[in-house]
Amino acid sequence: MSKAGQDLELEIDELDAEIADDDYGFILGPDGELKSLFLPDVIPFKSPKNVAKILKIFGIIDVASFNTSPTLH
Repeated sequence: MSKAGQDLELEIDELDAEIADDDYGFILGPDGELKSLFLPDVIPFKSPKNVAKILKIFGIIDVASFNTSPTLH
């Protein structure tokens, strides 16, 4: 593996270690399309204001309707 590849793998490992059970995550494609998302293990009754704004951009109004982290294509 190249040095750049090793550095990227290390950064990803460090990022993964920082993700907590109550975090939200959005995976976007190069065109800005939402490819996937992950939600907190326990979804709060109401998402934080900033998270709700991001979800609304992608047409997601009710995060409680997701039982698992869906892949949206």
